[in-house]
Amino acid sequence: MKSSDRLRTPLGLAVLSVASLCGVVAGSMPSSELRNSLGMKLIRVERGTFLMGNDAQAPKRPEGKKNEISADWDEGPAHSVTISKAFYLAETEVTEAQYRQFDPSFRGNGKGGPFVSGVSWEDANAFCRWLSTKEGKPYRLPTEAEWEYACRAGTTTRFSSGETLPEAGKPNPWGLRNMHNGVMEWVLDWHGMYPTSPQVDPVGPDWGYVRVLRGGGIGAETPYFSRSANRSGLPPDYRSEKAVSFRVVLSEMPSTRPLAYEPPFIRLAVKQNTAKYTIRGVDSSEPYFRKRWALPIPPEVSRKDQIIAAGLHPAIGDHNHSPGLAVMPNGDVIAAYFSSSHGELHPNTSIIAARLRYGAEEWDMPDMLYDIPDAGDVSPMLWADRKTVYLFWGGRHLGGPFRWVTTPDSGANWSSIRMAQTRGDPGPYTPQPITSAFRGPDGAIYVATDGDRPDGPIYVATGSGGPDGLTYVATGGEGGDSLLWVSRDESKTWADTGGRTGGRHTTFVIRKDGCILGLGGKATNIDNYMLQSVSCDWGKTWTISKTQFPALGTNQRPVVLRLASGRLFFASDHQHISGKQPAGYTQRGSFVALSDDEGKTWKTRTVSVAQPHESRRLPDGASTFGYAVAAQSPNGTIHLLTTMTAPALHFEMNEAWILEDHSPVSKNAGPKWITETEKYPSGALKSSWRAKITAEGRFLLDGPEVWLHPDGRKQYEVTWRDGHKVGIENLWAADGSKRWTRTHSAEGSVWVQWFPDGSKKVKTRWRHGRLVSDGGLTASPPPL
Repeated sequence: MKSSDRLRTPLGLAVLSVASLCGVVAGSMPSSELRNSLGMKLIRVERGTFLMGNDAQAPKRPEGKKNEISADWDEGPAHSVTISKAFYLAETEVTEAQYRQFDPSFRGNGKGGPFVSGVSWEDANAFCRWLSTKEGKPYRLPTEAEWEYACRAGTTTRFSSGETLPEAGKPNPWGLRNMHNGVMEWVLDWHGMYPTSPQVDPVGPDWGYVRVLRGGGIGAETPYFSRSANRSGLPPDYRSEKAVSFRVVLSEMPSTRPLAYEPPFIRLAVKQNTAKYTIRGVDSSEPYFRKRWALPIPPEVSRKDQIIAAGLHPAIGDHNHSPGLAVMPNGDVIAAYFSSSHGELHPNTSIIAARLRYGAEEWDMPDMLYDIPDAGDVSPMLWADRKTVYLFWGGRHLGGPFRWVTTPDSGANWSSIRMAQTRGDPGPYTPQPITSAFRGPDGAIYVATDGDRPDGPIYVATGSGGPDGLTYVATGGEGGDSLLWVSRDESKTWADTGGRTGGRHTTFVIRKDGCILGLGGKATNIDNYMLQSVSCDWGKTWTISKTQFPALGTNQRPVVLRLASGRLFFASDHQHISGKQPAGYTQRGSFVALSDDEGKTWKTRTVSVAQPHESRRLPDGASTFGYAVAAQSPNGTIHLLTTMTAPALHFEMNEAWILEDHSPVSKNAGPKWITETEKYPSGALKSSWRAKITAEGRFLLDGPEVWLHPDGRKQYEVTWRDGHKVGIENLWAADGSKRWTRTHSAEGSVWVQWFPDGSKKVKTRWRHGRLVSDGGLTASPPPL
């Protein structure tokens, strides 16, 4: 993370003296309100202490909502905050007329009434800098604590008016208006988890990916999202089509140091020197297959209270679904899911992720990766484009077909969030990426998402088409079709290519003849067979026909992948979720398949160790892959991840296993040992670790691994044996405090976590990927 990304006096206010403010508030008795040169009325807010945030005891969602919930995860823990100095806060938000004195060209989105709407956090800060210079006084955005303190106005109820929303425009007890109504408002802070200890003049964390919005919700306009404690947020450079505004503070910037941002473990201890070993694997001529759980229990098949008791991030819900998967340049595998306890359409869904480190036999614990609060983050899709990995995801509450970030270093660092800017006149679509992203022979980029056509026509190709230098993104939707988006300027803008496929959640690959093949995905059929869609004009039109595979339904999603060998790989189910099959089709369960002729014919193999659906019973107890996604490692290993089973599953296999049934031939050669180190640019040691290449050709971590902070203090340590963690595993924060310790033994592991203030957060016991509670397991485990 660059120092320029951290909280720096972005308002340029630290150089302004207290005298400048005292010049405004002249005399022995400060004025209770002021008028500035723009005609803004500013109300004096006296210093004081209040309880910031909201815990689980908070009142529930108003009646009539499908899912009643108490406080959102980011509102807790409720903690004592002291505002040590009085400040002046604008009675209302900045008006359009006032803002146009700063930016005469501003037109806005017209959603704020008389108030400015559609501005970014950076725009709001620029206005404050301009007004500070104009008047010689310290204007800035309110800190999040100042905003909530002023909004509550001495109350502890849901709203400053009590338990019900106040009338629009009616002042709160301190004379401030519109803090529960109208436009949302930018505040100073990066979004992050609250501390547990009392705070004085807090200014939030020193880094983040969204800045906080107060006074409303991005994804819903119900009173719940206008409570005093509710937190929303957006990327700081994003000019939303939502009603986003701000009000100003007249006060010196607090001198408090920001809280240190602590990255999730998925971003830590990421090796950068393993790429040369990623071609190591089992002999490609010998069958290789294994199955493991992709997520532990909890969060799988668990209640929200069990997830919290397990010490997992509070953004993680009990429904983790629609996975994305990619092999990183360093050989690690990252899986991303949307996570919710209230359904995928809820505004409080988030993107969680887990890492399978190259040479490890078990996935790390999942953690929250991205959450645009109150915006509804769903349908993550990962794509490894050479050495850069993209994470696309969608959501119905922000506009546009998708947003994305990139990582240049296998997920240790990620870019700022980018929102897709569309051009032209897009047809119906659902902002929901699917499974497929790839480059065409001309360098074009393709990404898959859903369409939104209730009874769309079937498109028939009328020409051969060909490479046109464009970037395509495929999207999926509600009515049984999918589409491609195209970018002519390396993802700066996107356009709908116009055509629609024959199924929702279509999975795509470029054929060797230059046409695009789409298989599935679901909600449509011909004689109970899955559809295939072929476009030879880059998504403008599609030819629809049936495949040899059964059609799919809800909770099912197939995946197709081009392998390094040139073959096509496909994974799906032998039956519709209802149990329906084509006439004469008798196989049950789930299968993988290979094609040597671009999808004309397939060699299939049933995966007998797949698992049943997490909540539905299929005929004959058949298994399902649910929502499938796949990626291939440089060593030829095919990774297949599935959700909607209990729990989510990760399969590894090679082509030889799909094509043949014989067992691998054992080899007698001894292992080859590897010792590696990494250094910081300064030359200081960053990490050291050991691994081995087994007789079968597998790369497995084996021996001690140690990571150091730039100042030489330990960051992380663990010992490996044949790819498994043994003994003591520790993680330390940059300030030297311990974040957690995990002790591994033959009986399982004990995980102890601490809060930043050093107090113990939780101690949990785990066995074979399951939380052990009261001497037993939280759920009866399905067999591996």
